[in-house]
Amino acid sequence: MDSASGNRFGSAAPAYHRLRPTPPPAAVDWLTATTPIATAVEVGAGTGLFTAPLAQRVPTVFAVEPDAQMRVRLAAHCPGVTVLDGTAERIPLGDASVDAVFCHSAWHWVDPDSAFPEIARVLVAGGLLGVAWTMPDRRVGWRAKLDEIAGIHGRSGRGPGRFEVPPTAGFDQPAEFSQSWTSRMTTEDLVLSLATYDHVLGLSEMDRGAMLDDARTYLNGNPATSRGTIDVPFRTVCFRTHHH
Repeated sequence: MDSASGNRFGSAAPAYHRLRPTPPPAAVDWLTATTPIATAVEVGAGTGLFTAPLAQRVPTVFAVEPDAQMRVRLAAHCPGVTVLDGTAERIPLGDASVDAVFCHSAWHWVDPDSAFPEIARVLVAGGLLGVAWTMPDRRVGWRAKLDEIAGIHGRSGRGPGRFEVPPTAGFDQPAEFSQSWTSRMTTEDLVLSLATYDHVLGLSEMDRGAMLDDARTYLNGNPATSRGTIDVPFRTVCFRTHHH
């Protein structure tokens, strides 16, 4: 996982936690439904937006997150979860110690060549790997335009929503599930949510402010988004595979 980007996310941890969406229950149910899971680890857990619903379904959850500021928010949000410093490539747990490993909205920061062997190490035989993203649904025209204004795009090659299992990784080919849904947000919260994305966090304060002003102007001038509150379209894409 990219530590420099992690530090940027940490600086925005309160806004990230308040403004980024929690995955819908059906997606979490699908990810956890294949086999009984007594112990799980989530890598790249952030502030716990996926961790909290995971902990409602799994008795013992370890949440691994490299950024200290994110871990503080995570621990406060998920008091029954063990929070650990680490990454998908460096999981601070023993061999064959968990039934499942999950990664929500973070796999595009992971080095698969290092992560797959490390995940296989901590999983029991037949253990589950679940990978998911909850992201803006850019199939909706105005949302695509808003992200274009913000300069938010998927990373080239292996961006959010793309998950591949190499033939040599020791995992089955993944099953896939997706759900489209909406969340009601105020125009201002939607604008501020743009500032929780890595590209925008990397801008200078002046450039970030100018971009957010452009986003406000666009939303307030668009008939579909000018009502003060907006049904914001999201899509959660999930993959699950088992170690063999």
